[in-house]
Amino acid sequence: MKIASLHTCGLLATIAVTFLPALAIGEPDVTYSEKPEVAAARYLDARQQLEALTTITVDALLARGPEVRGHIVEIAGKIVGRTTQASSSDSSLSFVLRLGGTEYAVFIDTPADHPLVKIGNVVHVLVAFPADGQPLDHYEMREIVLTADLPAAERNALAAAADEPTTPSAATGNTIKQNPLAGQPSDTPPTGQQTTPPETEVVARPGTLFPDMEQWATSAALTTWMEWVKKQNPRLKDLQVRLIVESVLYYSHKFTIDHRLAFAMIKYESDFNPACRSHAGAMGLTQLMPGTARYVGVSDPWDIQQNIMGGIKYLAEQLYAYESRSNYEQTILALACYNAGPNAVKRAGGVPRISETQRYVKRVSDLFLKLYESGMP
Repeated sequence: MKIASLHTCGLLATIAVTFLPALAIGEPDVTYSEKPEVAAARYLDARQQLEALTTITVDALLARGPEVRGHIVEIAGKIVGRTTQASSSDSSLSFVLRLGGTEYAVFIDTPADHPLVKIGNVVHVLVAFPADGQPLDHYEMREIVLTADLPAAERNALAAAADEPTTPSAATGNTIKQNPLAGQPSDTPPTGQQTTPPETEVVARPGTLFPDMEQWATSAALTTWMEWVKKQNPRLKDLQVRLIVESVLYYSHKFTIDHRLAFAMIKYESDFNPACRSHAGAMGLTQLMPGTARYVGVSDPWDIQQNIMGGIKYLAEQLYAYESRSNYEQTILALACYNAGPNAVKRAGGVPRISETQRYVKRVSDLFLKLYESGMP
């Protein structure tokens, strides 16, 4: 199954064609007993009241153009994954919907568990799309119904083949520009990272978010990244390596940035040391400051999965802030924001004249380019 973001972010969008696991994180906590005619009436009334768009094509959805921005859009397909891990501070459940008749899937958030958000259900969903200028990190469910409960005349065309994926849509944005960071100055790797580990050893907990999987990108791709991370920090336990790699891949897709940029960022933030603490108080793999951790919904910055979620979410927010810029400018300015803060970048009108920030931007972007050019999956 291929993942296509409903928005592209130049090279930094979800450009890799990859397989997503079925995130079977338990069944809904509530039962479903609504009669089909009642469910259909509820849904159709909501569709009318919300003035939902019902004829948007897959191409328009994947291009996330002005046709869908700021609107309620009806989409249909099969639920192929769910997780109770929040993707934003105000969401407690996220599920993955494969668009009917395609191999593409999208992430949808809902503030609370819903009995119909169950793997295998074929559903119609009313989804709120962010307006122009708003962060593009999630799409919020407003209403849901089983496709089978709707009269045939009221069903979205996407529901016609929800169980039989066909050839993907052409306008997916799943292309990649050559030499995305061409001209970026090269630099030598950092000489070391100041760390002050917490008093107790940080042990990666078993991946409750990532159960055993039959499919990921490919088993070879997952193995390749695990080997790469292990080389960066040979002291990591195998469980930690796997949790790090799975978290980076998952949340890079979740927040639609290139996972190679996320790996490069973590390399130069912490050298893949989960116990890394800076003199300024930044914590963990992505070096979250306490205020930033709270801002992105991280309750425990020393938890590997939470830390990576928060760091990638925050990096994605900086990328979206420069969505109108070229790939190169978007990358450079977002990295500068991550290191020095958005306000410092705004005041400077670009990368601040701070040696640490300039060094950081060069090193991370240079590694990103290297990972891209070397063909890392």
